[in-house]
Amino acid sequence: MAGVFASCVSGFFGLLAMAWPELGTAPTGEHAKKIAQSSNYDQETGRFVNRNQAEYDKAMDSFNVPAMLKNQIFGKETREPLGQLPQEKPDLDRFLASDSLTYHWLGHSTILLRLEQKTLLIDPVFTNAAPLPWLVQRFQSPVLPLDELPDIDLILISHDHYDHLDRDSILHFVDTDTQFIVPLGLSSHLIGWGISEDRITELDWWDEILFEGLQLACTPSQHFSGRLGPRGNTTLWASWVVVGATERFYFSGDSGYDRHFKDIGEKYGPFDVAFMESGQYNTMWPMTHMLPEEAVQASEELSAKKVQPIHWGMFVLSTHDWFDPVSRMLEGSKDKDFKLLTPIIGEEVVVGEKQAFVEWWTK
Repeated sequence: MAGVFASCVSGFFGLLAMAWPELGTAPTGEHAKKIAQSSNYDQETGRFVNRNQAEYDKAMDSFNVPAMLKNQIFGKETREPLGQLPQEKPDLDRFLASDSLTYHWLGHSTILLRLEQKTLLIDPVFTNAAPLPWLVQRFQSPVLPLDELPDIDLILISHDHYDHLDRDSILHFVDTDTQFIVPLGLSSHLIGWGISEDRITELDWWDEILFEGLQLACTPSQHFSGRLGPRGNTTLWASWVVVGATERFYFSGDSGYDRHFKDIGEKYGPFDVAFMESGQYNTMWPMTHMLPEEAVQASEELSAKKVQPIHWGMFVLSTHDWFDPVSRMLEGSKDKDFKLLTPIIGEEVVVGEKQAFVEWWTK
């Protein structure tokens, strides 16, 4: 009986995904069986899990929808900028000519990066951050539209939430040679949107792979996945380590604070730059996203030399002031060994060079 019910539910969501393609496609069949062999998958509950999933679930039980709605309606925070945020159009000729680790932060968690003559794009979101365009809109249009992107060698994706995996952005790459490296299960979404399977590599936590001279490692994070509630955690979430001959970086994806930062730092650090999640936090989901002070601590444990705050500056996904993440990280990092990088959206950052940044969010 349970199997019949599960098949009915799966069929329903399959039809829903066909009618509403932004939802993506959950892993099924042999693909689902294969990824379920992961040590990070709980066969009993049928989902991927965090290291301390029982504690995580208990913490999430404190989520109070009425309190959240009350805060959304009556809260006094400045959740959106009052005007256009400063931004700088990337000089792509200079970017592509770079022979050292160079990047452009495009807002939220989207990074355009150059390392050893390879162009990487991380968590590309160039439209909204929800299945419906009006739900979670951008603060402003992309500083670099999709049709102006350079050729991308590799796209890394941390997990399948809408503010990290955007169907409209992925469709731009259907007829290209761009390769994708993703956590377990995410290929189901990409294939459903037209990316050929031979261009996708799925990895589990601590898996490593070589990509045209770069060493990549899929590393843990503490989060969850899913594009529709009842299908939650059928795909894995992750952070990423990328190591070149002389420079390396870390991308946190979304993560609450846990010991994995120390483990990653000990195995792969020190990092020339770490892209660290530091926004969209709330006491109602304490283990899902880091407070800025936790991001500072995690950056130290990673042995990061420089740190770029991400997961802020483009969408309203929590109730704090829109500028709170970077303000608190800047304050918390003043006596630390790493330098906080705070470029305006689209500004070029050459990681190995000294650059001065203004506190543009206070203007």
